Amino acid sequence: MESSQDILIALGRLEGKVESLITMQQTTSAHIEELEGRLRQLEAGKHWLMGAAAAAGASASLLISWIMEK
Repeated sequence: MESSQDILIALGRLEGKVESLITMQQTTSAHIEELEGRLRQLEAGKHWLMGAAAAAGASASLLISWIMEK
């Protein structure tokens, strides 16, 4: 049977590893949140651009049909 000293050392190592894992998980979570923010910005820009392109296409279509009538 292991002595209590060995058990305490193993427990200390385990605690250190758990703390390391918690720190790594927090870092990863922060990085994911940053990436999600950047993705939201890209999606918003894409939606704005698609709306502007649709409006420009509709305007061009109206202008061409107006010119063809005259």
